[in-house]
Amino acid sequence: MKTGLRLRLLLILLTLSLGLEGRAAAQATQDSLADAALVELRLGRVTSQTVQAYRAGRDVLLPLTQFFDLAEIGHRAAPDGGLVAQLEPSGLLLTVNPSKDSISLGKRHLQLRPDQFFTRDGEVYLSAAVIGGLLGIEFNTDWSDLEVSVADATPLPVARRLAREAARGRHLGSDDNNTPELALGLERPRWNGIVLDYSVLTPSTDVLGGGAYSSALGMDVLGGSLELGLATEGRPRDGRTRSDASWSGVWRNSRYVTQLRLGDGLSTGPRSRTVRGFSVSNAPFLRPGTLGEINYGGQLGPGWQIEAYRGGRLIAFDSVNALGQFSMDVPIQYGENPVDFIAYGPFGAVREFNRTYRVVGDVLPVRRFEYGVSMGACRTTECSASANVDLRYGLSRRWTVQTGLDQFWRDSLPALSHPYLSLSGSLGNAWGVQLEGVANAVLRQAVRYEPSTDLQLSAEYTTYASSTTAPILTPLGRRNQLTLNSFIRPMPKSGLFVVTGSFDRIESVSGLNTSARVGTSFQLSQIRLLPSVRVERNSLVNGQGRTNAFLALSTFLLPRPELGSFLGKFTARTSYESETSLRTSSVSAFVSRLLTPGLRMETGVSWMRGGLGTTFLLTFQTELPSVRASASVSAPSGSATTATQFVQGSMLYNPSSRKVNFAAGPSMQRAGIAGRVFLDENGNGRMDPDEHGIPGVRVRVGMTSAESDSSGQYRVWDISPYEPVLVVVDSLTLPSPLWTPSYGTISVEAGPNRFRVLDLPVAPGGTLEGRVLEQTVAGMQGAAGLPLLLTNLRTGAVRTIVSFSDGDFYAIGVKPGEYDLSVDPHLLSRLGLTVRSQRISMASSADGAEVTGLEMKLVRGEK
Repeated sequence: MKTGLRLRLLLILLTLSLGLEGRAAAQATQDSLADAALVELRLGRVTSQTVQAYRAGRDVLLPLTQFFDLAEIGHRAAPDGGLVAQLEPSGLLLTVNPSKDSISLGKRHLQLRPDQFFTRDGEVYLSAAVIGGLLGIEFNTDWSDLEVSVADATPLPVARRLAREAARGRHLGSDDNNTPELALGLERPRWNGIVLDYSVLTPSTDVLGGGAYSSALGMDVLGGSLELGLATEGRPRDGRTRSDASWSGVWRNSRYVTQLRLGDGLSTGPRSRTVRGFSVSNAPFLRPGTLGEINYGGQLGPGWQIEAYRGGRLIAFDSVNALGQFSMDVPIQYGENPVDFIAYGPFGAVREFNRTYRVVGDVLPVRRFEYGVSMGACRTTECSASANVDLRYGLSRRWTVQTGLDQFWRDSLPALSHPYLSLSGSLGNAWGVQLEGVANAVLRQAVRYEPSTDLQLSAEYTTYASSTTAPILTPLGRRNQLTLNSFIRPMPKSGLFVVTGSFDRIESVSGLNTSARVGTSFQLSQIRLLPSVRVERNSLVNGQGRTNAFLALSTFLLPRPELGSFLGKFTARTSYESETSLRTSSVSAFVSRLLTPGLRMETGVSWMRGGLGTTFLLTFQTELPSVRASASVSAPSGSATTATQFVQGSMLYNPSSRKVNFAAGPSMQRAGIAGRVFLDENGNGRMDPDEHGIPGVRVRVGMTSAESDSSGQYRVWDISPYEPVLVVVDSLTLPSPLWTPSYGTISVEAGPNRFRVLDLPVAPGGTLEGRVLEQTVAGMQGAAGLPLLLTNLRTGAVRTIVSFSDGDFYAIGVKPGEYDLSVDPHLLSRLGLTVRSQRISMASSADGAEVTGLEMKLVRGEK
């Protein structure tokens, strides 16, 4: 017992001794931190603050709460004197526990040494190396300048917030940035341009007597499109042809008449048809991409901000009010408008969701009035003449009303008069509604529910008039029709699994036809599978009826590069359908491969019950810039082998090169831009005889582009006439880095059926170099990574130049002109610095001018 007592006393004394030694060591560590100093804590070029820190060898201990406040990381004090912070958007908790000498981030735990942290006056001081390792950032400590800085603050919430604010600023100024430096309006010559469209379909059995042929000639006459067409009707051996002739003009900025067509064309109104007469309207030739704005609102919480994106592009943003509610007007376009929303919390929290809004083609901008009037002889046997008056008005941002009259005159039958009235719009952002009534024709109601791109439901019910003699606008004998459609994506994140369904019920004088279909689509590896079930029910008025059910499976095999350069480029598709009794109805299998960049081959076999038996097919399709052609061979097992060829294309006269160019077509009522890219050595904007074209330069015209040839010639075809299109020279493709386009962006309106000549001058630019100096404790030193703004005083275009690590900056390809060199005032305000902007003059020189020796001095206080 005495021995056991002695051992216990010995252990107690040993424990007390170790505890005293540990406390002594900790105290010694804290005493070694006597080098307390006020340092400048700088988070990149984002923000900075003067804080008290402690030196620990080469490391520095920073006040954690002040760092979190500066970085905008949410945190709270722990009951044991520690600190708890939540890192967003991951949601991980960072816990500092001084009583256990430890720190944790999620499931990651780290034991701290006495020289890595301590607490004083309620503040936790933590090693900068430890903070950087946990947050994925790197600290640089310079004791000579008493500065602790984070080189890249991108991972921190404050940097992400400021980046979002900068993006929003660019979004607000995007309209100004897209302002062209040169705008060229529409030319209206008496006569210009010529386009010839052609198409030929020939069978192998009767080349001249069978098939079909068509041609159309187009010109720009009096600023409008003159079109003359000739095509076969039926077999060429029968000698029947159809001729068309028309002239159409567009006045885009006119208030009362924007479109006029004389001759053959389509009538106005919701149910257009071909007539030979005239049509006039104030509707735009091409509707603008943006219809207007629709409000989206919701609830998030205090301190949140929200951004709206479409196609990865920022289109709107907002901050919540005192109640945590947000409301923003989002620009919308015709058709489907899927919008992705990203919400940001006060300490870096992120939440994402999706909404959609569909705009039907009948909706007009608010308080917009449009009319259309047409009249002429019918080009079909249904009537001898027809007329239409159509009126539409945008009641609000969501609702449009339409009314009008369709009139038909017939030779041996009574005339038909069809006044109509319709209302189109939306209830909220998810519900779309269309109501239409046409006297002596139809009564239609349609509703669509589409809260997001993952769920779409629609229903339409139409009642047809039964008392009209030989109706033109409605199917003969039909009484009513109900149509339901659905699209569901059960797992939105996968995006590959969808379920579709449809239901049709058509009642006519002969009976009732009902059909329903349910299908899915999903992908396994490189195979896309589309199984479906279809049911059809035909009931006659005499009580007889028949029900058929079918099972179907379609597959698509995508290319598999791992199979090698030959087999890996094949694609395949199959289809199989059978009745529920497993009696096969049809089956087919095809494989295809791209043989050359413009030639694709497809071959396969198909069989259909009651058809021609097993049929082998071979098809070649050619899609070249100058022509479009296809050839197919069909070999049924019980019939003769046949082949058909189809060729389509256009011939265009290019006045810039004085040559005939070719396009795949059709090219009627299309336009092009052509010209030469040249080095404008004297700066007069014109190509003089002693100046030369520049080859290999990429020119972007709208959404398409072309590359200049050896003489500097370029051409782009198939753009919309009458509408402005932006032309930009890709400066990265210029042979010299000192050269720069004379105009950053040019807006051009081209006429129909012709090329518009546009030569693009390139100016021999100059170089700009200097140094950025920043006032520090040690004096003026080079400022690294500082963005400078170079503003063209004539055009207002702004170019950003970033200084190197030693403070030097350098810019090449600066166009001749007057400039202002400055620094973003918001950045200077955050850093507490000022700088004097400089006026710079860049001369024009074929060898490239130089401006050197510039100095931008950033100082604290007044300029």
